[in-house]
Amino acid sequence: MRSLIRFAGILITPVLAPAEEAEAVADRLLAAIGGRENWAQVTNTVNNSWQYRAAGDHPVVRGVITMDFTAPRLRIDTTGPNLNLTRAIAGETHWRIGRDGKVGPIPAETLAADRRWYQGHVYRTLSRIARRDPTLRLTIGEGGRLQVHEGEVRIAWYALDPRGEPYAFAGPGDDRGTLCGPWEFEADGIKHPIWTANADGTFRARIVALKVNVPLSDSLFTSPQD
Repeated sequence: MRSLIRFAGILITPVLAPAEEAEAVADRLLAAIGGRENWAQVTNTVNNSWQYRAAGDHPVVRGVITMDFTAPRLRIDTTGPNLNLTRAIAGETHWRIGRDGKVGPIPAETLAADRRWYQGHVYRTLSRIARRDPTLRLTIGEGGRLQVHEGEVRIAWYALDPRGEPYAFAGPGDDRGTLCGPWEFEADGIKHPIWTANADGTFRARIVALKVNVPLSDSLFTSPQD
């Protein structure tokens, strides 16, 4: 928060340098969703939600996303009527169980998208901001958005409401972003939005359960064929 300075009887709000302004916005954001200390302690999340799609043969599914913040590992399980899909990435290895029930590699386009998603994952990035990860650089972008850069790449941005709570966020290469509802779902001191939706509403998700800092067995990310 900017400190007021009194000069000649007039209160003046000092102008912050760009880096200081971005850090102040990050402070406000973290304070609104559980606090810097709590987010800095997060090493993984297991997000269980209902997912709703406006098209396709499975408009309602259950999605469980296991995200390791400390290593490039993630697993996505999607279930519904006559549907049981899994895909997982652990470093350079990856696999999936497709609609036919067979185990195989993740297609190249999906794999690239999943790796971009991991790089700027909304909650993993919040944890890195909270820990003041030295490989990240914060700036203020269009409309006062908090932007997060890694090297030359903008990996994420967050648009905040007057309370400092995000109402939209995005990952690498995404200018439209994802909308999100009140951050009122709490787990181990951190807050999570009750719902999220893409910009046109064709994909929506509603949180059911969130686990934080759980033991992640290597077997979760190991192919059934190994």
